[in-house]
Amino acid sequence: MSRIIFLNPYDPKAISGGIKVTYQHAGMLAKLGHDVSVFQPAGKPDWLDISNLVKVCDQFEPEDGSLIVFPETLKDFLLDLAREPLPGTKVLFCQNQFYLYTFRLNGSALKEMGFEHFIVPGRETERALSSVLGLDSIHVIPNSVDTDLFYPRPKQLCIATNPGKWPAEKGNAALADLIVTMLHLKYPHTKEVPWIALENRPQREVAEAMGIAPIFLALSRQEAAPLTPLEAMASRCAVVGLHGTGGKDYATPFNGHWFSPEQCEEIVDCIATLLFDIVHGAPHIDRMLDAAEKTAKQYSVNGTYQAVAQVYGDILAQSAA
Repeated sequence: MSRIIFLNPYDPKAISGGIKVTYQHAGMLAKLGHDVSVFQPAGKPDWLDISNLVKVCDQFEPEDGSLIVFPETLKDFLLDLAREPLPGTKVLFCQNQFYLYTFRLNGSALKEMGFEHFIVPGRETERALSSVLGLDSIHVIPNSVDTDLFYPRPKQLCIATNPGKWPAEKGNAALADLIVTMLHLKYPHTKEVPWIALENRPQREVAEAMGIAPIFLALSRQEAAPLTPLEAMASRCAVVGLHGTGGKDYATPFNGHWFSPEQCEEIVDCIATLLFDIVHGAPHIDRMLDAAEKTAKQYSVNGTYQAVAQVYGDILAQSAA
Protein backbone atom coordinates (compact mmCIF):
# COMPACT_ATOMS: atom_id res chain seq x y z
CA MET A 1 0.00 0.00 0.00
CA SER A 2 1.48 3.35 -1.08
CA ARG A 3 1.05 6.69 0.62
CA ILE A 4 -0.35 9.53 -1.52
CA ILE A 5 -0.80 13.09 -0.26
CA PHE A 6 -2.83 15.70 -2.13
CA LEU A 7 -2.14 19.34 -1.27
CA ASN A 8 -5.40 21.28 -1.27
CA PRO A 9 -4.82 24.23 1.11
CA TYR A 10 -7.96 26.17 0.22
CA ASP A 11 -10.91 27.54 2.14
CA PRO A 12 -13.49 24.75 2.64
CA LYS A 13 -16.15 27.09 1.27
CA ALA A 14 -14.26 27.53 -2.02
CA ILE A 15 -16.26 25.79 -4.76
CA SER A 16 -14.42 24.71 -7.89
CA GLY A 17 -14.23 21.88 -10.36
CA GLY A 18 -10.55 21.48 -9.54
CA ILE A 19 -11.23 20.76 -5.88
CA LYS A 20 -13.99 18.32 -6.84
CA VAL A 21 -11.66 16.39 -9.16
CA THR A 22 -8.84 16.36 -6.58
CA TYR A 23 -11.13 14.67 -4.06
CA GLN A 24 -12.39 12.32 -6.77
CA HIS A 25 -8.84 11.12 -7.51
CA ALA A 26 -8.16 10.79 -3.79
CA GLY A 27 -11.30 8.70 -3.27
CA MET A 28 -10.53 6.42 -6.19
CA LEU A 29 -6.96 5.84 -5.03
CA ALA A 30 -8.19 5.06 -1.51
CA LYS A 31 -10.66 2.57 -2.98
CA LEU A 32 -7.72 0.95 -4.79
CA GLY A 33 -6.12 0.36 -1.39
CA HIS A 34 -3.66 3.24 -1.11
CA ASP A 35 -3.15 5.31 2.04
CA VAL A 36 -4.56 8.63 0.82
CA SER A 37 -4.78 11.96 2.59
CA VAL A 38 -5.70 15.47 1.54
CA PHE A 39 -3.86 18.31 3.24
CA GLN A 40 -6.53 20.97 3.80
CA PRO A 41 -5.78 22.67 7.14
CA ALA A 42 -9.00 24.72 7.21
CA GLY A 43 -11.13 21.59 7.02
CA LYS A 44 -12.88 19.57 4.35
CA PRO A 45 -15.46 21.11 1.99
CA ASP A 46 -19.05 20.72 3.14
CA TRP A 47 -20.45 21.19 -0.38
CA LEU A 48 -18.87 17.99 -1.65
CA ASP A 49 -19.48 14.31 -0.96
CA ILE A 50 -16.10 12.89 0.14
CA SER A 51 -15.16 9.24 0.52
CA ASN A 52 -14.80 8.08 4.12
CA LEU A 53 -11.60 6.33 3.03
CA VAL A 54 -9.88 9.68 2.45
CA LYS A 55 -8.24 11.39 5.42
CA VAL A 56 -8.49 15.19 5.45
CA CYS A 57 -5.65 16.48 7.62
CA ASP A 58 -4.08 19.70 8.88
CA GLN A 59 -0.54 18.29 9.06
CA PHE A 60 1.75 17.69 6.08
CA GLU A 61 4.12 14.83 6.79
CA PRO A 62 5.64 13.31 3.63
CA GLU A 63 7.91 10.31 3.81
CA ASP A 64 10.17 8.31 1.49
CA GLY A 65 8.20 6.39 -1.12
CA SER A 66 5.14 8.65 -0.96
CA LEU A 67 3.63 10.67 -3.79
CA ILE A 68 3.09 14.37 -3.10
CA VAL A 69 0.50 15.77 -5.48
CA PHE A 70 0.63 19.57 -5.87
CA PRO A 71 -2.02 21.70 -7.57
CA GLU A 72 -0.90 24.06 -10.33
CA THR A 73 -1.44 27.17 -8.16
CA LEU A 74 2.26 27.44 -7.30
CA LYS A 75 2.42 30.64 -5.31
CA ASP A 76 3.01 31.72 -1.70
CA PHE A 77 3.03 28.71 0.64
CA LEU A 78 2.75 26.17 -2.18
CA LEU A 79 5.63 27.69 -4.13
CA ASP A 80 7.84 27.75 -1.04
CA LEU A 81 6.98 24.12 -0.37
CA ALA A 82 7.57 23.12 -3.99
CA ARG A 83 11.08 24.59 -3.81
CA GLU A 84 11.95 22.51 -0.76
CA PRO A 85 13.63 19.10 -1.09
CA LEU A 86 10.96 16.74 0.18
CA PRO A 87 10.97 13.00 0.75
CA GLY A 88 8.88 11.20 -1.84
CA THR A 89 8.02 11.98 -5.44
CA LYS A 90 6.57 15.34 -6.47
CA VAL A 91 3.70 15.27 -8.95
CA LEU A 92 2.01 18.35 -10.43
CA PHE A 93 -1.71 17.92 -11.08
CA CYS A 94 -2.36 20.74 -13.55
CA GLN A 95 -6.09 21.29 -13.88
CA ASN A 96 -5.67 24.68 -15.53
CA GLN A 97 -2.65 25.49 -17.64
CA PHE A 98 -3.58 29.18 -17.72
CA TYR A 99 -3.20 29.40 -13.93
CA LEU A 100 0.20 27.75 -14.24
CA TYR A 101 1.40 30.17 -16.91
CA THR A 102 0.70 33.19 -14.68
CA PHE A 103 3.42 32.10 -12.24
CA ARG A 104 6.07 32.39 -15.00
CA LEU A 105 7.65 29.05 -14.22
CA ASN A 106 9.04 27.31 -17.28
CA GLY A 107 9.57 23.60 -17.67
CA SER A 108 13.18 23.75 -16.49
CA ALA A 109 12.18 25.57 -13.29
CA LEU A 110 9.50 22.99 -12.53
CA LYS A 111 11.92 20.13 -13.06
CA GLU A 112 14.52 21.83 -10.88
CA MET A 113 11.93 21.89 -8.08
CA GLY A 114 11.74 18.12 -8.42
CA PHE A 115 8.51 17.67 -10.38
CA GLU A 116 8.96 14.43 -12.27
CA HIS A 117 5.42 13.81 -13.49
CA PHE A 118 2.55 15.99 -14.67
CA ILE A 119 -1.10 14.93 -14.63
CA VAL A 120 -3.66 16.77 -16.77
CA PRO A 121 -7.37 16.26 -17.49
CA GLY A 122 -7.31 16.46 -21.29
CA ARG A 123 -5.40 16.25 -24.55
CA GLU A 124 -5.54 20.00 -25.16
CA THR A 125 -3.74 20.63 -21.87
CA GLU A 126 -1.23 17.87 -22.61
CA ARG A 127 -0.46 19.56 -25.93
CA ALA A 128 -0.25 23.01 -24.33
CA LEU A 129 2.18 22.02 -21.55
CA SER A 130 4.41 20.29 -24.06
CA SER A 131 4.27 23.21 -26.51
CA VAL A 132 4.48 26.20 -24.14
CA LEU A 133 6.59 24.79 -21.29
CA GLY A 134 8.50 22.05 -23.09
CA LEU A 135 7.40 19.41 -20.57
CA ASP A 136 7.35 15.66 -20.99
CA SER A 137 6.13 12.87 -18.69
CA ILE A 138 2.60 14.24 -19.05
CA HIS A 139 -0.20 11.83 -18.12
CA VAL A 140 -3.86 12.33 -19.09
CA ILE A 141 -6.62 11.37 -16.67
CA PRO A 142 -9.91 12.53 -18.22
CA ASN A 143 -12.58 14.17 -16.11
CA SER A 144 -15.86 12.34 -15.73
CA VAL A 145 -19.54 13.03 -15.33
CA ASP A 146 -21.34 11.38 -12.43
CA THR A 147 -24.52 10.24 -14.16
CA ASP A 148 -25.98 9.19 -10.81
CA LEU A 149 -26.14 12.94 -10.13
CA PHE A 150 -26.39 14.49 -13.58
CA TYR A 151 -29.30 13.14 -15.58
CA PRO A 152 -32.41 14.63 -17.23
CA ARG A 153 -35.44 15.43 -15.08
CA PRO A 154 -38.84 16.60 -16.36
CA LYS A 155 -37.93 19.78 -18.20
CA GLN A 156 -39.27 23.25 -17.38
CA LEU A 157 -38.76 26.18 -19.73
CA CYS A 158 -35.73 27.95 -18.23
CA ILE A 159 -32.05 28.61 -18.92
CA ALA A 160 -29.17 27.63 -16.65
CA THR A 161 -25.70 29.16 -16.74
CA ASN A 162 -22.45 29.54 -14.77
CA PRO A 163 -22.18 33.36 -14.51
CA GLY A 164 -19.05 33.53 -12.35
CA LYS A 165 -16.75 32.68 -15.24
CA TRP A 166 -16.93 36.17 -16.79
CA PRO A 167 -17.54 38.74 -14.02
CA ALA A 168 -17.79 42.49 -14.53
CA GLU A 169 -14.31 43.99 -14.82
CA LYS A 170 -12.61 47.16 -16.08
CA GLY A 171 -15.87 48.72 -17.20
CA ASN A 172 -17.08 45.61 -19.03
CA ALA A 173 -20.39 44.10 -17.96
CA ALA A 174 -20.53 40.56 -16.60
CA LEU A 175 -21.01 38.39 -19.69
CA ALA A 176 -24.00 36.44 -18.34
CA ASP A 177 -25.83 39.67 -17.42
CA LEU A 178 -24.96 41.18 -20.77
CA ILE A 179 -26.34 38.23 -22.72
CA VAL A 180 -29.55 38.19 -20.65
CA THR A 181 -30.01 41.93 -21.23
CA MET A 182 -29.34 41.65 -24.96
CA LEU A 183 -31.75 38.72 -25.24
CA HIS A 184 -34.54 40.69 -23.55
CA LEU A 185 -33.85 43.80 -25.65
CA LYS A 186 -33.82 41.99 -28.98
CA TYR A 187 -36.46 39.38 -28.14
CA PRO A 188 -38.77 40.97 -25.49
CA HIS A 189 -41.04 37.91 -25.37
CA THR A 190 -38.19 35.92 -23.73
CA LYS A 191 -38.41 38.00 -20.53
CA GLU A 192 -40.86 35.43 -19.14
CA VAL A 193 -38.25 32.65 -19.34
CA PRO A 194 -36.45 32.34 -15.97
CA TRP A 195 -32.67 32.00 -15.61
CA ILE A 196 -30.91 29.80 -13.03
CA ALA A 197 -27.47 30.96 -11.87
CA LEU A 198 -25.32 27.94 -10.96
CA GLU A 199 -22.92 29.47 -8.47
CA ASN A 200 -22.24 28.92 -4.77
CA ARG A 201 -24.48 25.87 -4.75
CA PRO A 202 -23.81 22.31 -3.58
CA GLN A 203 -23.27 19.95 -6.50
CA ARG A 204 -26.59 18.18 -5.88
CA GLU A 205 -28.47 21.47 -6.33
CA VAL A 206 -26.50 22.15 -9.50
CA ALA A 207 -27.41 18.71 -10.82
CA GLU A 208 -31.11 19.22 -10.08
CA ALA A 209 -31.11 22.61 -11.81
CA MET A 210 -29.40 21.22 -14.89
CA GLY A 211 -31.80 18.31 -14.91
CA ILE A 212 -34.84 20.56 -15.34
CA ALA A 213 -33.23 23.17 -17.64
CA PRO A 214 -33.64 22.55 -21.39
CA ILE A 215 -30.89 25.09 -22.23
CA PHE A 216 -27.46 25.66 -20.71
CA LEU A 217 -25.42 28.76 -21.52
CA ALA A 218 -21.77 27.68 -21.24
CA LEU A 219 -19.44 30.51 -20.21
CA SER A 220 -16.26 28.46 -19.83
CA ARG A 221 -13.15 30.61 -19.74
CA GLN A 222 -9.50 29.55 -19.97
CA GLU A 223 -10.05 26.03 -18.71
CA ALA A 224 -8.17 22.77 -19.20
CA ALA A 225 -11.23 20.53 -19.49
CA PRO A 226 -14.54 22.27 -18.74
CA LEU A 227 -16.69 19.84 -16.81
CA THR A 228 -19.89 21.87 -16.43
CA PRO A 229 -20.87 21.73 -20.14
CA LEU A 230 -20.38 17.94 -20.06
CA GLU A 231 -22.62 17.72 -17.00
CA ALA A 232 -25.18 19.78 -18.91
CA MET A 233 -24.92 17.39 -21.86
CA ALA A 234 -25.54 14.42 -19.56
CA SER A 235 -28.62 16.29 -18.28
CA ARG A 236 -29.90 16.67 -21.88
CA CYS A 237 -29.51 20.43 -21.94
CA ALA A 238 -29.07 22.12 -25.30
CA VAL A 239 -25.62 23.65 -24.81
CA VAL A 240 -24.85 27.04 -26.32
CA GLY A 241 -21.83 29.23 -25.63
CA LEU A 242 -18.07 28.94 -25.15
CA HIS A 243 -15.78 25.92 -24.98
CA GLY A 244 -13.14 27.71 -22.88
CA THR A 245 -10.19 26.28 -24.88
CA GLY A 246 -10.07 22.91 -23.11
CA GLY A 247 -13.55 22.14 -24.41
CA LYS A 248 -11.97 21.65 -27.82
CA ASP A 249 -11.44 18.08 -26.61
CA TYR A 250 -15.16 17.39 -26.99
CA ALA A 251 -17.02 20.33 -28.59
CA THR A 252 -18.43 19.55 -32.05
CA PRO A 253 -21.05 21.15 -34.33
CA PHE A 254 -23.30 18.19 -33.52
CA ASN A 255 -23.38 18.26 -29.69
CA GLY A 256 -23.80 22.00 -29.09
CA HIS A 257 -23.72 25.53 -30.50
CA TRP A 258 -20.22 26.94 -29.94
CA PHE A 259 -19.13 30.57 -30.30
CA SER A 260 -16.30 32.92 -29.43
CA PRO A 261 -16.68 35.40 -26.52
CA GLU A 262 -17.04 38.24 -29.04
CA GLN A 263 -20.16 36.70 -30.60
CA CYS A 264 -22.64 37.89 -27.99
CA GLU A 265 -25.37 38.74 -30.48
CA GLU A 266 -24.96 35.41 -32.25
CA ILE A 267 -25.31 33.64 -28.89
CA VAL A 268 -28.46 35.66 -28.15
CA ASP A 269 -29.94 34.75 -31.55
CA CYS A 270 -29.13 31.09 -30.94
CA ILE A 271 -30.82 31.07 -27.52
CA ALA A 272 -33.95 32.70 -28.93
CA THR A 273 -34.07 30.12 -31.74
CA LEU A 274 -33.55 27.27 -29.29
CA LEU A 275 -36.41 28.49 -27.10
CA PHE A 276 -38.73 28.56 -30.12
CA ASP A 277 -37.60 25.16 -31.40
CA ILE A 278 -37.87 23.49 -27.98
CA VAL A 279 -41.39 24.81 -27.41
CA HIS A 280 -42.44 23.60 -30.88
CA GLY A 281 -40.71 20.23 -30.62
CA ALA A 282 -38.30 20.64 -33.54
CA PRO A 283 -36.81 17.20 -34.31
CA HIS A 284 -33.26 18.50 -34.76
CA ILE A 285 -33.18 19.37 -31.04
CA ASP A 286 -33.44 15.71 -30.06
CA ARG A 287 -30.70 14.81 -32.54
CA MET A 288 -28.39 17.36 -30.92
CA LEU A 289 -29.32 16.20 -27.41
CA ASP A 290 -28.65 12.59 -28.42
CA ALA A 291 -25.18 13.58 -29.69
CA ALA A 292 -24.52 15.59 -26.52
CA GLU A 293 -25.57 12.71 -24.27
CA LYS A 294 -23.33 10.36 -26.27
CA THR A 295 -20.41 12.78 -25.78
CA ALA A 296 -20.98 12.93 -22.02
CA LYS A 297 -21.04 9.12 -21.79
CA GLN A 298 -17.49 9.04 -23.16
CA TYR A 299 -16.46 10.75 -19.89
CA SER A 300 -17.57 7.98 -17.56
CA VAL A 301 -16.63 7.60 -13.91
CA ASN A 302 -15.35 4.11 -14.70
CA GLY A 303 -13.09 5.54 -17.42
CA THR A 304 -11.60 7.98 -14.92
CA TYR A 305 -11.21 5.20 -12.36
CA GLN A 306 -9.29 3.04 -14.85
CA ALA A 307 -7.07 5.99 -15.83
CA VAL A 308 -6.39 6.85 -12.17
CA ALA A 309 -5.35 3.27 -11.47
CA GLN A 310 -3.11 3.15 -14.55
CA VAL A 311 -1.44 6.55 -14.26
CA TYR A 312 -0.78 6.62 -10.52
CA GLY A 313 0.24 2.99 -10.68
CA ASP A 314 2.81 3.75 -13.39
CA ILE A 315 4.16 6.74 -11.45
CA LEU A 316 4.48 4.68 -8.25
CA ALA A 317 6.24 1.90 -10.15
CA GLN A 318 8.72 4.33 -11.74
CA SER A 319 9.33 6.02 -8.38
CA ALA A 320 10.03 2.65 -6.72
CA ALA A 321 12.47 1.72 -9.48
